[in-house]
Parts: sequence; structure tokens; C-alpha cells
Amino acid sequence: LKRLMASDERQIARNLLRRLIVYSTGAPVTFGDRSAVEEMLDAAKANKYGVRSLIHALVQSETFRKK
Repeated sequence: LKRLMASDERQIARNLLRRLIVYSTGAPVTFGDRSAVEEMLDAAKANKYGVRSLIHALVQSETFRKK
């Protein structure tokens, strides 16, 4: 299971980012937020989806500021 989960870092980062969005905004992630989530993941990719880079991308996003 560990090898299987580690094989797709982006999916793990996506799940964590979705949880961070819900926690920080108090609103669920909707289908309309999908492109924003992917943009945040693209921004965090250079740092190998580290938690700090995910939070940084979230705080700078339109989703965080407008939701």
C-alpha cells in the first residue's frame, strides 16, 4: 500500500490541498474549483509538493481570497 500511494505524489498532494482549502475557507471544494486546485499543484510541483509550498500556493490563490 505504501509503494502504491508513493507512486502518485500529485494525487496525495491534491488530497491534502483539498483538505487545506476546506480548513482555511470553511467551504467545500466544488467542481468549479478544480482548475484552481490544479494551478496550485503546478505551483507546488517545483518543491516536490511540500506542505509549505502547498500552503503558500493556497494563500496566494484567488480561491483563498474570495471564498
